[in-house]
Amino acid sequence: MRKLGNRVAIVTGASRGLGPYMARALAAENMRLVLSARSLPELEARAAEIREAGGQAIAVQGDVTSAADRQRLVDAARAEFGRIDVLVNNAGIELTAHFEHQPEDEIARVIEVNLTSAMLLTRLVTPIMLERKAGHVVNVASLAGKVAVPYSIPYAASKAGMIGFTESFRAEFRKRGLSASVVCPTFVDEAGMYQDMQDQAGVKANFLTGVVTPKKVASDVVKAIKRDRPEMLVYRGPGRLVTGFAELAPGLFERIYPLFQANKVFNQLADLREKELAPETAERKP
Repeated sequence: MRKLGNRVAIVTGASRGLGPYMARALAAENMRLVLSARSLPELEARAAEIREAGGQAIAVQGDVTSAADRQRLVDAARAEFGRIDVLVNNAGIELTAHFEHQPEDEIARVIEVNLTSAMLLTRLVTPIMLERKAGHVVNVASLAGKVAVPYSIPYAASKAGMIGFTESFRAEFRKRGLSASVVCPTFVDEAGMYQDMQDQAGVKANFLTGVVTPKKVASDVVKAIKRDRPEMLVYRGPGRLVTGFAELAPGLFERIYPLFQANKVFNQLADLREKELAPETAERKP
């Protein structure tokens, strides 16, 4: 799928964070957009912004964890534009915490939002794409799916799952005209979860992880679709070397990684969450 003009893309998590940047980047390619999120006022504002710039976009409110909302999203896309060519699974949440005290329902929620819902929505659009023997799925994962990230175990597991999901989807469907890409950013400045971390605790990424701009992530989403890239690693500085080292020599990396204090950001946030969860965890103690 080299040309994107007049193609139809669904973007989840489109109301805030990285979502609006991805929507703008896809609209710049003359794609017709179906934007989805739970927050309707912000979502409608994003769609209106694209229309005012001469593009085509509709807003469909919904929760990706709801089967009814997923079906309604797909139905709305087909009713408005008659086809679905691209799905960007961007919706996600991150809840940093000390794992032994993290509530069970919170763990399940992270996996459901970040991984299960993306798989189920993809399953809904797959037969539609197969009708045309063409389509592309973009799964937004993270550095956390490639390198160990303490204090974010459910999040890291969900993003590693997105990588595996993407690879297996490509293996199963590429000969039938469908493909998939996974986009793995490091910390993203100005938008998304890293910005929330800064706002909450004033934490900063170190030189090892670095930060990238949301426009860079959005640009790489477009590039992944147009060039059919299996994986886009959106890092700055030594980030690419770090992930390669982690995969080639996991035992050695495990010993060296703490020297860079790369987990300090997450430790600080986990300590803040510990204070929030203190009354609840105290009730569980014998």
